[in-house]
Amino acid sequence: MGNGHATSLAALLAAVLATPAVAQDRGRLFQVPEGCEAFLTVQSRSCMVSHHWRCDADPEGTQWRATLDQDGAFYLSFTDSEFRWLRSWDLRGGSNDTLIEPEEDPASLSELLATGSDSMVFSIREENTLGTFQRDYTGFDRLTGETLDVDGRELLVTEFAYQYDTADGPRRTEGNQFVHEGWGLFFGGIETTTRPDGETFEGNYSPMEFAEPGERGFLSVEPIYDCGDMMSGLPHLPEHRG
Repeated sequence: MGNGHATSLAALLAAVLATPAVAQDRGRLFQVPEGCEAFLTVQSRSCMVSHHWRCDADPEGTQWRATLDQDGAFYLSFTDSEFRWLRSWDLRGGSNDTLIEPEEDPASLSELLATGSDSMVFSIREENTLGTFQRDYTGFDRLTGETLDVDGRELLVTEFAYQYDTADGPRRTEGNQFVHEGWGLFFGGIETTTRPDGETFEGNYSPMEFAEPGERGFLSVEPIYDCGDMMSGLPHLPEHRG
């Protein structure tokens, strides 16, 4: 499959896309593919719920995440133990991204945790209906030294910024995110994106509740925070890893 994962992509996409829309079936739970095991559900601001799982056939340390809104699953990603962006899929727009390896300066969660900061220089190959394109990223993650308790879990607070060039100029995203060291995961926060024309928009993707196996809300397909008419004007998905 490229980038080191062996899970059947066709079967995985079929399983994720079969997730019911919340409005149609509130009783159903998210189903991970055969040979995989879910370990975390995250309820976040901006009307999103995400599910994280690992598969036996994949390299050690890798994991999957699917993100849903009120209409069902719309984003899928595959990361490794350093939280490098190996693959991702826009399930509605039809595009997909692949990390170009080796990177000039790979993203490294372990370096961030050990030293308090991590720089990154890497490229992504995007395939969409218009063709194949390359995006060249530069950026950093930095621990602020602050922590935040969310639903009984201690999260490390980060500040970050990254950008990539477009034909019209650079597109930059910056703000704060969160890291849970035990899970080895980034979570979104309050993030501002500046487009090449200078227009900016802000999104809040902060985690609000966590559910592990056996806990209430685990594998629920229903997002519960910031949902409703207020969501219609908001950008929907953070571009960063969280």
